[in-house]
Amino acid sequence: MHTTPALKVLLVDDEPLARARLRGLLEACQEPRAEVVAEAGTASQAQLWLKEHGCDLVLLDVQMPGPDGLQLADTLREKTQRPAVVFVTAHAEHALRAFELDAVDYLTKPVRRERLQAALARVAERLAERAAARAGREAEASAPEGDVITLTERGRLLRVPVSEV
Repeated sequence: MHTTPALKVLLVDDEPLARARLRGLLEACQEPRAEVVAEAGTASQAQLWLKEHGCDLVLLDVQMPGPDGLQLADTLREKTQRPAVVFVTAHAEHALRAFELDAVDYLTKPVRRERLQAALARVAERLAERAAARAGREAEASAPEGDVITLTERGRLLRVPVSEV
């Protein structure tokens, strides 16, 4: 029985076979689960889809015709509800730039299921941290001033009474 909802994933790669392989690997990953909600063959197609829809994670190739994956990741940083980005590419030399763009992980092709599973776990952890931080901000806004201090520890929200500090 799964307690967490499946990560909603957008696959972006100009090679249909690469997208099919990733889809198969994602289906084999058990925890956290991942569900492919859409696929795109170009960064432009992905941007159009993302204007209308949301997802938790973009699995993104670097080199594609037109705008590349690094350019797409750069535009995603401007979104308020931005998805996590994991690059999946045959080109290891772009890793530094990818992490500068706040990528959660950088997988080189051919991708092994274990590496993809580890990347999904990091994405789920980051999403939990974001949700806890958001809940903490909301709790702070609704709590009387000075009563509690809200902390996030390993994705958990802790409310510590000021009297205990």
